[in-house]
Amino acid sequence: MLGRGDFALNSNRSLGQVAVSGGLWTGLQVVVNKLVSLGGTVVMMYLLDPSDFGVAMLATSVLAMATLLPAFTLSDVLISRPEEIERLMGTASRICLLVTLATVVLFLCASPWIASDFEEPRLLEACVIVAARPFVEWMLLGPQTRLRARLAFKEMASVDALTQTLATVCGIAMAWAGCGYVSIILPQIVFAAARAWLLSRISGRTPAVITVRSPNSVGTGRLLRDYVLSGLGQYVHGGLLMATPLLIGNFEDESSVGLYTNAFNLSAAINVVVAVSMGMVLQPIFAQMGADRLRQAAAFLRACRVIAAISMPVCMLQAVLAPAGFELFLPARWSGAIFMTQVLCLGQMFYFPVNPAMGLLKAQGRFGAFFCWQTIQLVIAVALMVIVGKTVPDHAAILIVAVAAITPLLSSPVGVWLSVRGASTTRFGVAAVFVAPLLASSLCILPGLILSRSLMQPGTLRAVFELVLIPLLALVTYPPMLRILSPSCHADLLVLVARFRSHPRR
Repeated sequence: MLGRGDFALNSNRSLGQVAVSGGLWTGLQVVVNKLVSLGGTVVMMYLLDPSDFGVAMLATSVLAMATLLPAFTLSDVLISRPEEIERLMGTASRICLLVTLATVVLFLCASPWIASDFEEPRLLEACVIVAARPFVEWMLLGPQTRLRARLAFKEMASVDALTQTLATVCGIAMAWAGCGYVSIILPQIVFAAARAWLLSRISGRTPAVITVRSPNSVGTGRLLRDYVLSGLGQYVHGGLLMATPLLIGNFEDESSVGLYTNAFNLSAAINVVVAVSMGMVLQPIFAQMGADRLRQAAAFLRACRVIAAISMPVCMLQAVLAPAGFELFLPARWSGAIFMTQVLCLGQMFYFPVNPAMGLLKAQGRFGAFFCWQTIQLVIAVALMVIVGKTVPDHAAILIVAVAAITPLLSSPVGVWLSVRGASTTRFGVAAVFVAPLLASSLCILPGLILSRSLMQPGTLRAVFELVLIPLLALVTYPPMLRILSPSCHADLLVLVARFRSHPRR
């Protein structure tokens, strides 16, 4: 029988060490991916029109809307039962394949109507191309689950960085060759398939066979139920990301969708690097802690404080520096994305605990709570987007973006509270996750902006001045300010740095 030792830690490494090591490897991989993607996006913004980005985003969003039960959410269900992964893998794979086939058929049948509704003929071709993506996600189910359960973050990070780099290079080459929107979507699918193949070669198969079930063993019915709840929860979580560009496209046009797409990509960069990657790392680690809710809650709040201390100042810096960055590095036709980027960056300041909270709820098997939290958020946000779009149609895009930005400000604290509910924590402990980093960021970043706008006239010189002065001022003043406002959070950051220096290769 497979025990926790088959997927867990060796005796020389604690869960804390694995969390730091896994977070660093995963974060490093995401940093590499984001730098490569950012560079590729900037190059492609010169080679392609906003409408090309809009078509690619619309096709991807429509596919996401059709994908009720993503394959990786079944991986989350399996991760919550580390001792039974191999026993359940065959059944899980068959269930996932049937769901994938149904998803693709539904999506392809709806594609002609979608292209007609948006009055964009290219959208039908784009939908046919992206229809291959669900099969690639199904291919990833087995190898990705096994490697996550074994906490093999280094191996996964290496493969992800390699394939994303190759996909970006290929996309640039295709854009230069005049392939238009195809250069945005096709390379990502092809190299995702390559990623699935490489991870499969690395993961192999665990030879052990379970002959005796543990007391908490589950059958196909329970597995399917949890898959549905996990998948629907993830679906409504992604529903806001899907609904935003679709509603913008409905009230305006594909060029506005293209502006939003790159504004979102720029604003979400740090949370993808820190919060999303740490959520992926923390979920299997929380699962290793079993049913010890107090230990899970303490680890979760500590992780959220550390993530907040990193992501909140970076998001604020992005909001402050967006005008200067667009002026210096991007063509004038993208100026419409500046204000969108600033608004979304301010919203991203409060998004950081969402993925760790999702990871904890899934690790505890609380898929129903996860689904309810995300459903309430989606219903309220989409309703507000429709209202503002119909009320002020001339400014629908920016108002819809504003609703998307405000949503995490209201929803994220609820997610943190829900995750630690029942543990011996206080409302002050939940609020402390947000308050100190927000105050420290404001006190260290905003004075530089005020100084620049007071002393200098608009232009290239002021843009350069802001891009250099404000980050340097924040870098010097933020650590001591955080130490004053939250000594415990500052100490946790020092521990993180010390572990990184002591175990750089782990």
